[in-house]
Amino acid sequence: MNRLIFKIALIAFVVSGLTSCLDGDNGNIPTDVGDSPILQMTWNPNEGTNLNAGLNYFNSQALTFPITDDADTTSFAVTLQGPNTLGSDISVTAVVKMDAKGDNYANDSIEYLPMPDDAYDFLVSTSTIKAGDRTGEFQIIFHPNKLDPTLSYILPVTATNASDLPLSSNYGIVYFHVIGNPIAGTFSWDYIRYNDQTKTGASSGFTEESTTFAPVSPTSIKVPTGYYVQPNYLITFKNTDGVLSDFKAVIAPDEIKAAFTDNNIEVVSGPTITVNEDYTRFEINYVVFNGSAYRNLTDIYYK
Repeated sequence: MNRLIFKIALIAFVVSGLTSCLDGDNGNIPTDVGDSPILQMTWNPNEGTNLNAGLNYFNSQALTFPITDDADTTSFAVTLQGPNTLGSDISVTAVVKMDAKGDNYANDSIEYLPMPDDAYDFLVSTSTIKAGDRTGEFQIIFHPNKLDPTLSYILPVTATNASDLPLSSNYGIVYFHVIGNPIAGTFSWDYIRYNDQTKTGASSGFTEESTTFAPVSPTSIKVPTGYYVQPNYLITFKNTDGVLSDFKAVIAPDEIKAAFTDNNIEVVSGPTITVNEDYTRFEINYVVFNGSAYRNLTDIYYK
Protein backbone atom coordinates (compact mmCIF):
# COMPACT_ATOMS: atom_id res chain seq x y z
CA MET A 1 0.00 0.00 0.00
CA ASN A 2 1.37 3.39 -1.01
CA ARG A 3 1.00 5.50 2.09
CA LEU A 4 2.11 9.09 2.36
CA ILE A 5 2.18 10.57 5.85
CA PHE A 6 1.96 14.28 6.39
CA LYS A 7 2.96 15.55 9.83
CA ILE A 8 1.74 18.77 11.35
CA ALA A 9 4.27 21.23 12.71
CA LEU A 10 2.96 23.04 15.74
CA ILE A 11 4.93 26.20 15.31
CA ALA A 12 6.03 28.53 18.07
CA PHE A 13 3.46 31.24 17.60
CA VAL A 14 0.69 28.69 18.14
CA VAL A 15 1.96 27.16 21.35
CA SER A 16 3.60 30.13 23.05
CA GLY A 17 2.02 33.26 24.51
CA LEU A 18 -0.10 34.94 21.84
CA THR A 19 -1.77 38.28 21.64
CA SER A 20 -5.50 38.42 21.18
CA CYS A 21 -5.16 39.20 17.46
CA LEU A 22 -3.46 36.84 15.04
CA ASP A 23 -0.90 38.66 12.88
CA GLY A 24 -2.75 41.90 13.46
CA ASP A 25 -5.96 40.59 11.91
CA ASN A 26 -8.69 42.01 14.11
CA GLY A 27 -11.29 40.17 12.09
CA ASN A 28 -10.01 36.98 13.66
CA ILE A 29 -11.59 37.95 17.00
CA PRO A 30 -15.41 38.12 17.16
CA THR A 31 -16.38 41.65 18.11
CA ASP A 32 -18.61 40.53 20.96
CA VAL A 33 -15.84 38.82 22.95
CA GLY A 34 -13.06 41.43 22.87
CA ASP A 35 -9.92 39.95 24.39
CA SER A 36 -11.63 36.79 25.58
CA PRO A 37 -10.17 33.48 24.40
CA ILE A 38 -11.37 31.90 21.18
CA LEU A 39 -10.55 28.73 19.27
CA GLN A 40 -9.31 28.46 15.70
CA MET A 41 -8.51 25.67 13.26
CA THR A 42 -4.97 25.01 12.03
CA TRP A 43 -3.67 22.71 9.29
CA ASN A 44 0.02 22.80 8.49
CA PRO A 45 1.08 19.82 6.33
CA ASN A 46 4.19 21.45 4.88
CA GLU A 47 5.65 22.74 8.14
CA GLY A 48 5.36 26.37 7.08
CA THR A 49 3.90 29.31 8.96
CA ASN A 50 0.47 29.60 7.33
CA LEU A 51 -2.66 28.67 9.21
CA ASN A 52 -4.12 26.85 6.20
CA ALA A 53 -7.62 27.32 7.55
CA GLY A 54 -10.50 29.56 6.52
CA LEU A 55 -11.23 31.12 3.14
CA ASN A 56 -8.10 33.28 3.27
CA TYR A 57 -6.01 30.12 2.87
CA PHE A 58 -8.50 28.06 0.85
CA ASN A 59 -6.06 27.19 -1.94
CA SER A 60 -3.55 25.87 0.60
CA GLN A 61 -6.12 23.37 1.84
CA ALA A 62 -6.16 21.38 -1.41
CA LEU A 63 -5.28 17.70 -0.99
CA THR A 64 -2.64 16.57 -3.48
CA PHE A 65 -2.19 12.92 -2.53
CA PRO A 66 -1.61 10.57 -5.49
CA ILE A 67 -5.02 9.41 -6.69
CA THR A 68 -3.93 5.77 -6.62
CA ASP A 69 -3.19 5.86 -2.88
CA ASP A 70 -5.29 3.65 -0.66
CA ALA A 71 -4.70 5.66 2.52
CA ASP A 72 -3.02 8.97 3.37
CA THR A 73 -3.05 10.39 6.88
CA THR A 74 -2.82 14.03 7.90
CA SER A 75 -3.06 15.89 11.20
CA PHE A 76 -4.80 19.15 12.00
CA ALA A 77 -5.40 21.07 15.20
CA VAL A 78 -7.63 23.38 17.18
CA THR A 79 -5.68 26.09 18.96
CA LEU A 80 -6.57 28.45 21.77
CA GLN A 81 -6.07 32.13 20.90
CA GLY A 82 -5.91 34.96 23.43
CA PRO A 83 -3.55 36.56 25.92
CA ASN A 84 -3.82 33.76 28.47
CA THR A 85 -4.27 30.02 28.67
CA LEU A 86 -7.13 28.52 30.70
CA GLY A 87 -7.08 26.90 34.11
CA SER A 88 -9.11 23.84 33.12
CA ASP A 89 -9.14 21.28 30.30
CA ILE A 90 -11.23 21.87 27.19
CA SER A 91 -12.75 18.94 25.29
CA VAL A 92 -12.91 19.64 21.54
CA THR A 93 -14.58 17.55 18.84
CA ALA A 94 -13.91 17.79 15.10
CA VAL A 95 -17.09 17.72 13.00
CA VAL A 96 -17.95 17.95 9.32
CA LYS A 97 -19.75 21.17 8.31
CA MET A 98 -21.05 20.29 4.88
CA ASP A 99 -23.28 23.35 4.62
CA ALA A 100 -20.02 25.27 4.09
CA LYS A 101 -19.16 23.38 0.87
CA GLY A 102 -20.08 26.36 -1.33
CA ASP A 103 -18.26 29.03 0.68
CA ASN A 104 -15.52 29.54 -1.92
CA TYR A 105 -17.74 29.53 -5.01
CA ALA A 106 -17.43 33.30 -5.47
CA ASN A 107 -13.66 32.88 -5.74
CA ASP A 108 -13.21 29.76 -7.89
CA SER A 109 -16.66 29.04 -9.42
CA ILE A 110 -16.16 25.33 -8.67
CA GLU A 111 -19.18 23.34 -7.50
CA TYR A 112 -17.63 20.87 -5.06
CA LEU A 113 -19.32 17.58 -4.30
CA PRO A 114 -19.49 16.38 -0.69
CA MET A 115 -16.60 14.01 -0.10
CA PRO A 116 -18.10 10.49 0.10
CA ASP A 117 -18.16 8.84 3.52
CA ASP A 118 -15.94 5.99 2.35
CA ALA A 119 -13.21 8.43 1.20
CA TYR A 120 -12.19 9.53 4.70
CA ASP A 121 -12.13 8.41 8.33
CA PHE A 122 -11.36 10.35 11.48
CA LEU A 123 -8.64 8.49 13.35
CA VAL A 124 -8.78 11.03 16.19
CA SER A 125 -11.95 13.15 16.27
CA THR A 126 -11.96 14.27 19.91
CA SER A 127 -9.06 15.99 21.61
CA THR A 128 -8.35 17.79 24.85
CA ILE A 129 -6.63 21.12 25.21
CA LYS A 130 -5.02 20.69 28.59
CA ALA A 131 -5.12 23.42 31.24
CA GLY A 132 -2.24 25.79 30.55
CA ASP A 133 -1.85 24.49 26.99
CA ARG A 134 -3.13 25.82 23.66
CA THR A 135 -3.39 22.92 21.23
CA GLY A 136 -5.58 19.89 20.60
CA GLU A 137 -4.60 17.60 17.72
CA PHE A 138 -6.70 15.43 15.41
CA GLN A 139 -5.97 12.93 12.65
CA ILE A 140 -7.89 12.09 9.52
CA ILE A 141 -7.18 9.44 6.92
CA PHE A 142 -8.13 10.02 3.27
CA HIS A 143 -8.66 7.32 0.63
CA PRO A 144 -7.85 8.99 -2.71
CA ASN A 145 -8.53 5.83 -4.70
CA LYS A 146 -12.20 6.12 -3.68
CA LEU A 147 -12.54 9.41 -5.58
CA ASP A 148 -13.13 10.13 -9.24
CA PRO A 149 -10.11 12.32 -10.20
CA THR A 150 -12.19 14.20 -12.77
CA LEU A 151 -14.59 15.51 -10.11
CA SER A 152 -14.09 18.09 -7.35
CA TYR A 153 -14.80 17.17 -3.73
CA ILE A 154 -14.75 19.01 -0.42
CA LEU A 155 -14.75 18.12 3.27
CA PRO A 156 -15.17 21.24 5.45
CA VAL A 157 -14.12 20.41 9.02
CA THR A 158 -14.80 22.60 12.05
CA ALA A 159 -14.92 21.96 15.80
CA THR A 160 -17.27 22.10 18.74
CA ASN A 161 -16.27 22.29 22.39
CA ALA A 162 -17.84 21.52 25.74
CA SER A 163 -16.84 24.89 27.23
CA ASP A 164 -18.84 27.07 24.81
CA LEU A 165 -15.78 28.98 23.70
CA PRO A 166 -16.44 30.84 20.42
CA LEU A 167 -14.73 29.74 17.22
CA SER A 168 -12.83 32.21 15.04
CA SER A 169 -15.10 33.60 12.35
CA ASN A 170 -12.19 33.82 9.87
CA TYR A 171 -10.26 30.64 10.66
CA GLY A 172 -12.89 28.29 12.00
CA ILE A 173 -13.04 25.78 9.13
CA VAL A 174 -10.45 23.66 7.35
CA TYR A 175 -11.68 23.25 3.77
CA PHE A 176 -10.07 19.95 2.78
CA HIS A 177 -10.76 19.71 -0.94
CA VAL A 178 -9.77 17.95 -4.15
CA ILE A 179 -9.93 19.76 -7.47
CA GLY A 180 -11.14 17.53 -10.26
CA ASN A 181 -9.11 17.61 -13.45
CA PRO A 182 -9.16 15.18 -16.39
CA ILE A 183 -5.35 14.86 -16.50
CA ALA A 184 -4.72 14.79 -12.75
CA GLY A 185 -2.91 11.85 -11.27
CA THR A 186 0.34 9.95 -11.10
CA PHE A 187 2.64 9.68 -14.12
CA SER A 188 5.96 8.03 -14.86
CA TRP A 189 8.63 10.63 -15.60
CA ASP A 190 11.77 10.76 -17.78
CA TYR A 191 14.07 13.78 -17.86
CA ILE A 192 16.85 14.58 -20.36
CA ARG A 193 19.34 17.45 -20.11
CA TYR A 194 21.67 18.25 -23.02
CA ASN A 195 24.62 20.48 -22.22
CA ASP A 196 24.11 22.62 -25.32
CA GLN A 197 21.32 24.28 -27.24
CA THR A 198 20.89 21.76 -30.06
CA LYS A 199 20.86 18.33 -28.37
CA THR A 200 24.26 17.36 -29.79
CA GLY A 201 26.42 17.53 -26.67
CA ALA A 202 26.68 15.37 -23.59
CA SER A 203 23.42 14.48 -21.86
CA SER A 204 22.23 13.36 -18.45
CA GLY A 205 18.96 12.82 -16.64
CA PHE A 206 16.81 10.02 -15.29
CA THR A 207 14.09 7.61 -16.35
CA GLU A 208 11.02 5.95 -14.84
CA GLU A 209 10.67 8.19 -11.83
CA SER A 210 7.19 9.05 -10.60
CA THR A 211 5.47 12.41 -10.23
CA THR A 212 1.97 13.83 -9.85
CA PHE A 213 -0.06 16.15 -12.04
CA ALA A 214 -1.49 18.29 -9.23
CA PRO A 215 -4.62 20.28 -10.16
CA VAL A 216 -4.60 24.05 -9.78
CA SER A 217 -8.02 24.36 -11.39
CA PRO A 218 -10.26 22.11 -13.50
CA THR A 219 -8.24 23.15 -16.57
CA SER A 220 -4.70 23.59 -15.22
CA ILE A 221 -2.13 21.55 -13.33
CA LYS A 222 1.34 21.89 -11.92
CA VAL A 223 4.09 19.30 -12.33
CA PRO A 224 7.84 19.71 -11.68
CA THR A 225 10.50 20.03 -14.33
CA GLY A 226 13.69 18.08 -13.77
CA TYR A 227 16.02 21.05 -14.19
CA TYR A 228 17.99 22.74 -11.40
CA VAL A 229 15.76 23.42 -8.35
CA GLN A 230 12.83 21.80 -10.17
CA PRO A 231 10.22 24.55 -10.33
CA ASN A 232 6.80 23.49 -11.57
CA TYR A 233 5.42 23.80 -15.02
CA LEU A 234 1.95 25.27 -15.19
CA ILE A 235 0.06 23.32 -17.88
CA THR A 236 -3.25 24.78 -19.09
CA PHE A 237 -5.80 23.51 -21.60
CA LYS A 238 -9.37 23.86 -22.81
CA ASN A 239 -12.01 21.24 -22.03
CA THR A 240 -14.94 21.10 -24.44
CA ASP A 241 -17.33 18.38 -23.28
CA GLY A 242 -14.41 16.11 -22.44
CA VAL A 243 -12.33 16.92 -25.51
CA LEU A 244 -9.10 18.58 -24.41
CA SER A 245 -7.24 21.04 -26.60
CA ASP A 246 -5.00 24.11 -26.73
CA PHE A 247 -2.41 22.74 -24.33
CA LYS A 248 0.15 25.28 -23.16
CA ALA A 249 3.05 25.00 -20.73
CA VAL A 250 5.05 27.69 -18.93
CA ILE A 251 7.35 27.70 -15.95
CA ALA A 252 4.93 28.54 -13.14
CA PRO A 253 4.80 32.35 -13.01
CA ASP A 254 4.80 32.41 -9.21
CA GLU A 255 7.99 30.30 -9.10
CA ILE A 256 10.16 31.47 -12.00
CA LYS A 257 11.73 34.45 -10.22
CA ALA A 258 13.07 32.50 -7.23
CA ALA A 259 13.98 29.45 -9.30
CA PHE A 260 15.46 31.02 -12.43
CA THR A 261 15.65 34.82 -12.47
CA ASP A 262 17.36 35.13 -9.10
CA ASN A 263 19.90 32.49 -10.23
CA ASN A 264 20.70 34.23 -13.55
CA ILE A 265 18.92 31.52 -15.54
CA GLU A 266 17.10 32.75 -18.65
CA VAL A 267 14.53 30.80 -20.65
CA VAL A 268 15.55 31.41 -24.27
CA SER A 269 13.00 29.20 -26.04
CA GLY A 270 9.89 27.26 -25.09
CA PRO A 271 8.51 25.58 -23.22
CA THR A 272 6.71 23.72 -25.99
CA ILE A 273 4.35 20.88 -25.14
CA THR A 274 3.28 17.86 -27.17
CA VAL A 275 0.36 15.68 -26.02
CA ASN A 276 -0.81 12.39 -27.48
CA GLU A 277 -4.42 11.70 -28.45
CA ASP A 278 -5.48 9.96 -25.24
CA TYR A 279 -3.65 12.38 -22.90
CA THR A 280 -1.34 9.71 -21.52
CA ARG A 281 1.94 11.17 -22.77
CA PHE A 282 3.13 14.74 -22.32
CA GLU A 283 6.51 15.93 -23.63
CA ILE A 284 7.78 19.40 -22.77
CA ASN A 285 10.98 20.96 -24.10
CA TYR A 286 12.69 24.27 -23.42
CA VAL A 287 16.14 25.83 -23.58
CA VAL A 288 17.82 27.97 -20.93
CA PHE A 289 21.03 29.95 -20.66
CA ASN A 290 22.55 29.75 -17.17
CA GLY A 291 25.01 32.59 -17.53
CA SER A 292 27.77 30.50 -19.02
CA ALA A 293 26.18 27.72 -21.09
CA TYR A 294 22.99 26.63 -22.78
CA ARG A 295 20.91 23.68 -21.57
CA ASN A 296 18.33 21.89 -23.71
CA LEU A 297 15.78 20.28 -21.38
CA THR A 298 13.04 17.73 -21.95
CA ASP A 299 10.54 16.29 -19.49
CA ILE A 300 8.39 13.34 -20.55
CA TYR A 301 5.40 12.23 -18.45
CA TYR A 302 3.56 9.07 -19.39
CA LYS A 303 1.29 6.25 -18.21
